[in-house]
Amino acid sequence: MSTVPSGLSENFLDALPSDSPRSVSKLAITSLVLSLVFCCPLTTLVGIVTGALAVAATVRDRNLAGRWIAVVAIVISSIATIGQTIVLIKGYDLVFVPIMSGPQTALRAGESGDLATFQQSFTSSAVNENTAENARVFLAALTERYGAFTTASLDTNSASSQPPAAGQDFIADYQLDFAKGRIRATCTIELADATGQLSLKLKSVVIHDVDRGDLRYPPTPTNEKP
Repeated sequence: MSTVPSGLSENFLDALPSDSPRSVSKLAITSLVLSLVFCCPLTTLVGIVTGALAVAATVRDRNLAGRWIAVVAIVISSIATIGQTIVLIKGYDLVFVPIMSGPQTALRAGESGDLATFQQSFTSSAVNENTAENARVFLAALTERYGAFTTASLDTNSASSQPPAAGQDFIADYQLDFAKGRIRATCTIELADATGQLSLKLKSVVIHDVDRGDLRYPPTPTNEKP
């Protein structure tokens, strides 16, 4: 029977070869697999948790291998989670906010006198009627009728539950709040331009007013009017 000299550290004892073969921690392998599934943020979060549990298990049981597998999985999962968070935040700002607010940015720019930003909020397909003069007339009519513009929000009851097909525009009603009250507007938003790049620019804004007549921007081209 072998004896261990007194004074040897516990780390030295851990380093001694074991009679039984070491098995790899299943938690460590699971955490590594989860860390490589980048498409879902939840899997990388679970990868961090299972990796930490695997490290703790290998510390408790010196016959259990896989500690460095778990450490690598934790590092990969952490990097992936941070990257996914950045993508989600940017996606929220680039896609969700423009869809939910519709013409809000354009109308606020126009009301402040920034006609260039107002016009740039519309697609190039409307360039023939998207002129500074037409913009001034449209914005002046809005202010004269309804007062100062405040906010715009998507009317979720009007939006289709099915996402638009490739090449289609997003068309929905928005509630526009002005100093004199709330009115309804129908907006057409270009999701992607001719090259397939993300656009999210306005194609048209139609203000519905039964009493005083509808307002449309850009206005209908002269050669298309009845």
